Amino acid sequence: MYHTGSFIRGRSLVHRLDPRVKLSAALVFSIFILWVKPSLALASGVILLFPVLISDISLRTLVQAIKPLLFLIVLIFMVHVFFSDGSGEAPGGQTFHGLSFSRTGFQEAFWVVWRFLCLMVAAILLTMTTAPSQMIAAVKYFLKPLKKVRVPVDELAVMLLLALKLMPILLTEKERIETAQKSRGYDASRSGWVTRLKSFSHLTSKILTGVFRRADELALAMDARNFRRGERSSLAELKLTSSDYIVMGLLIFFLIIFVALNSHFG
Repeated sequence: MYHTGSFIRGRSLVHRLDPRVKLSAALVFSIFILWVKPSLALASGVILLFPVLISDISLRTLVQAIKPLLFLIVLIFMVHVFFSDGSGEAPGGQTFHGLSFSRTGFQEAFWVVWRFLCLMVAAILLTMTTAPSQMIAAVKYFLKPLKKVRVPVDELAVMLLLALKLMPILLTEKERIETAQKSRGYDASRSGWVTRLKSFSHLTSKILTGVFRRADELALAMDARNFRRGERSSLAELKLTSSDYIVMGLLIFFLIIFVALNSHFG
């Protein structure tokens, strides 16, 4: 089973692209999807499926990566549905247990969730197709000018690498504990709210304990290998190819077209 944040090895075009190109594209897309009109946001999200399909990543794997954030997605949707002011709409909105909702609220909730899903898919695609070492090399490349103002770029890159490594471990630890609970006959669907809260508290403490243990083991391993602060060499080689230049040209072309359309219909 795929864990969110894990790298999937492959030989597709997206995998072979320079990490600087993919990181830049993800950042620009994130800003763009939050800025454009809803219709262009819908079109951008549909276009985003194209690199997903050519990266040899199944839609099932993509859904598995989004699933841990399903509760947050539903929460965002419900908040916008029930707490939207619905300005400009005719009176007589529907009510549900004392909370009012309207067509405007549903529309606003849909577009907010759609943009949030697009951001998640872009980030997941980036982590799926980019090895952590390449990601760190790209981050160090873009943060290199900050060294002139004494920003510890190398230490920040190491922290990001550790975060990328520990996130899948966190989900693996959660699944291991849940499997152990099920093997002992625990069924959350048949328990009351108090029991569920106690189980959630127990699960959280166990996960944190496991993560802290892994972090301690990692710190000992780094110390045993004589890890020191400062600049280090890397096996990841950053080199732009013809495919990178073609992809950058296409991205700039589509960006200009979409910005012009957004300004025209704005």
